[in-house]
Amino acid sequence: MEPRRHQSDDQQFDFDFIVIGSGFGGSVSALRLAEKGYRVAVIEMGRRWTPQSLPLTSWSIHRWFWRPKIGLRGFFNMRLFRHATIFHGCAVGGGSI
Repeated sequence: MEPRRHQSDDQQFDFDFIVIGSGFGGSVSALRLAEKGYRVAVIEMGRRWTPQSLPLTSWSIHRWFWRPKIGLRGFFNMRLFRHATIFHGCAVGGGSI
């Protein structure tokens, strides 16, 4: 696998591996690769939450869901399928949050 490079106006990044998602699988994969000496980037869709920034009650529902098109930037995303509705993590930590 060739290193991927991302270049912006004034920065250049050089990684051996890019891991998509920081949940259970992604974080462990990134750790193991880094322990072997590889340069690893982890890309996450959501933001990093702190205990202070988490919603305290379900009345703060607007802070729970990720729907950027309508201004919601919480930590759960919802996927609707014909026979199932899936809630999954959308933050640093993925489903582990």
